[in-house]
Amino acid sequence: MVEIAIVNRGSEFARVVALLDQFGKDHHLAPEIIADMHVALDEVLTNITKYAYTDNAEHEIHIRFRVLDNVLEAMIEDDGKPFNPLTIPPPDTSAPLRDRSVGGVGIYFVARLMDDVAYERQGDTNYLILSKKINN
Repeated sequence: MVEIAIVNRGSEFARVVALLDQFGKDHHLAPEIIADMHVALDEVLTNITKYAYTDNAEHEIHIRFRVLDNVLEAMIEDDGKPFNPLTIPPPDTSAPLRDRSVGGVGIYFVARLMDDVAYERQGDTNYLILSKKINN
């Protein structure tokens, strides 16, 4: 397992990308697996930095990567306001764009890219686990 702590700024995402890329190389993971995880993490981290905090202070976000039982997991931990993205209804992709409500599309894509997404709130902390099966 590897871990990184970043602060809630988009400029920090490049550090996560570099760590995931190196982790993927170290574990001989397929580029498609890493690419899917990059997209999912970008969406999740963007949502956390934009919406999780009601103040302008810096907050730490912890991201851990591990491979367990042929699954790549990314565990994201933040101290933002409670938010379970799994409760957001999927967007109506059959409706014309002008009739669709704003929001929810990003987490829909995350759920489609990953094989499993789990959320838990413990105390003042959100835990989100993104899981992608590895077919090596």
